[in-house]
Amino acid sequence: MARASQRDARANRVAMRARARDASDASDEDDASTSDAPRARASGRRALDYVRFDDGNAHGRAFERSALRRTMARDPAFDSMARHRKVKKEITEAHGALAQVRRALRAGGGGGEDGGGDGDGLVLVELCSGRGFVSLVLADAFPKARIYMIDRDTTMDVSHVETYGGARMSFHALDLHSTACEEFVRGVADDAETRGQTVVLVGVHLCGTLSHRAIELYERIERAVAIVVAPCCLPQRRRHDVFGFHCKDIARSIGNGVTPFQCWCTQLYFRLPLTSKRNMTIDHDVLSTQNTFLVARRPLDSALDALSISTPLSPSIVPGRSCAKWRLVK
Repeated sequence: MARASQRDARANRVAMRARARDASDASDEDDASTSDAPRARASGRRALDYVRFDDGNAHGRAFERSALRRTMARDPAFDSMARHRKVKKEITEAHGALAQVRRALRAGGGGGEDGGGDGDGLVLVELCSGRGFVSLVLADAFPKARIYMIDRDTTMDVSHVETYGGARMSFHALDLHSTACEEFVRGVADDAETRGQTVVLVGVHLCGTLSHRAIELYERIERAVAIVVAPCCLPQRRRHDVFGFHCKDIARSIGNGVTPFQCWCTQLYFRLPLTSKRNMTIDHDVLSTQNTFLVARRPLDSALDALSISTPLSPSIVPGRSCAKWRLVK
């Protein structure tokens, strides 16, 4: 009897929900007949339309003032990006990368006080670009720069790139770990040098070993003047010979609130070539817990060549055999 009464109660609840749903649908149809235009506008709202920033967020203010903001609002080609639910975070990450690119160019003395000017003579290569929000912000800030987007995912909608023209921005389907990718970036850098242009590598939220690979490309391709990297998650491969494998163990052994991500960023910082001017910066205006930027820039003269440095100019960091141990070797 108890089971039968429970079944009857459930059946009654289902019937009541069905009647309520039918009444709601009928009400919606009535509303639609009297106000089709407002409902059409409401259904067309995108994530970007709801984005609001605090007055203290410098990246948010910069985006609201930019031409890109107005373009994304009216150009259907940017619709897929404007609908992305994490568009607010992507805005701050992209403008954070822009700030670090300007910093690197100012440090080099070749970009002027505003760090790159209008981008004349500037070549930017975004590694693991995704749909290229960072590239869009860079293109907006440097209208005369040449921008290359590199990512292995060929299923993404990157039709918005076509609005900039192939001579200004282009997407290339390449795996960052592949030899073909390294040869492509080297070719871009070699061509830029013959034209007297400046090449900067940019990678935002590179997952796992991709951050280490980006730094490796910067180290190998000497004609790349600077690199800006924002690391993301830790390496996932559980092997002792993978760079960064011991981050969790190191953080646990240090204690005092030190996180594995902080250890990962520190290891990547010391992986940057010693011949470069290096910086590690936390950007609190980036709306993510992973808001650390690593920046390196090569010297524009040979003054460092005359210095006597006891450590090797291009050291390697390799994992030791015991937990939380890394060695600097020649």
